[in-house]
Amino acid sequence: MTKDTEKTEGNRSVKDKFVGVLGVIKSKIPSKWEPYFTRKNVIIAVVVLFFLIQYAQVSSVTGGISSLSSRGSSLVDEVGKLNEMTNLLAQDLTEVRGFLLMPTHQYASIGNENGAGDSADSNSDELQVALFRYVNFLGEQEGLKQRLSSNLNSLKGVWADSELIVFLNEKGLSLSKLGESNAKYDLYVNDIASGSTVAYFYLEKETGILYRKTVDGLVASNSNDPAIFASDIRQFLTSNLSSILSKIKKVADTKSYIVNSFATGAIMTLLATEKLSFVAEPQEKENVLYYDIKNSSREVVAQIAFNKKDLSIGLIDSRDDNNVVLQVTDLATALPPFINKLDVLPAVQKNIIESQLKLKDTFEDNGFKLLLEQRELYVETLPREDDYRYFYDVRLGGSTGTLLGSIVIEKSSGMIEVVDPSGAGTTNLLFFEEGLKKKI
Repeated sequence: MTKDTEKTEGNRSVKDKFVGVLGVIKSKIPSKWEPYFTRKNVIIAVVVLFFLIQYAQVSSVTGGISSLSSRGSSLVDEVGKLNEMTNLLAQDLTEVRGFLLMPTHQYASIGNENGAGDSADSNSDELQVALFRYVNFLGEQEGLKQRLSSNLNSLKGVWADSELIVFLNEKGLSLSKLGESNAKYDLYVNDIASGSTVAYFYLEKETGILYRKTVDGLVASNSNDPAIFASDIRQFLTSNLSSILSKIKKVADTKSYIVNSFATGAIMTLLATEKLSFVAEPQEKENVLYYDIKNSSREVVAQIAFNKKDLSIGLIDSRDDNNVVLQVTDLATALPPFINKLDVLPAVQKNIIESQLKLKDTFEDNGFKLLLEQRELYVETLPREDDYRYFYDVRLGGSTGTLLGSIVIEKSSGMIEVVDPSGAGTTNLLFFEEGLKKKI
């Protein structure tokens, strides 16, 4: 028998088996479905089923790849954050080692582990950065010298400008001599009649910047030409002298109003009752004058803020974290309720009260009471005191039992500590360890 004959017979055998299987299946299905159960329909169904299986497999693989991609992206982000944190820790450690005069090291970051090559690049970058810094420093220093020289010549040239001197005399103004301190050069234009400063010019040595300050605020007033600078002063005073003098008077009147408001009998009595004091000399910051109200420990608990730009008055509770400024127009009416609401307790006293409340809560805790009962211990919840401490005594067996030690609150700080029966051997309660207190 030839191979072709064998192959033909094999195909027939498979075909016969397939037909036989179809016949068996066909004999078991309901008769109404028999017309649809043909060889063609079965082949089509098999092909469709094959493609459905392939589609399901491809979808599964695609979903897996997408999931891996998402996880990989998340992992990259996490590694990036970890790398950033490691770099910050390495910088801090290097600074500490340098402060302690210990050798410093270059720490490799995650994903940067090429050793010698990276070290060479790092050295090259550091050299380049250092060179940039040096050249930039030289340029800045030269620029500073030029600005200082130019602006200083402008200040010095004011006295040499005859037109400006004549103008100042006609307006009843005087010009001070050029002053110098470690930080700056300065020059004043004053009103002779009132003695008030109309304009104040100062040149910072550190920056080389020339400023003009008036009651309205501070502006840069740099100049490269003394004649132009003197001319600018004349033009500025011509346009603004009247309004500046008027503003100066209003500022002076408001300052007097604030100080006098605290000199009335009612406010003075209230301050004495609350153990407060008013500081009549204000501190100026960004054109705002701040008058302090202090408690018995000389801590600032409130401020009166006077804005010279818009002449507004505000009340500030210094212990209010929200930094709210309460705008007022009548201090006589606004001050009493404001002062009454202030937290005037000294910080140390507040710490003591806080510590007392924390101990009270612990003493009332059921778990703590159970511990005392199991150990047959007693704690005095009403403390005794001396000039320096409050003592909560710990005794064995009851209120008259043997004194084992004391929990104390320091009056100078409000700190909670533990001491031995003699009052010595002080240890901060937060740092207490059994080995340190074997005497108790």
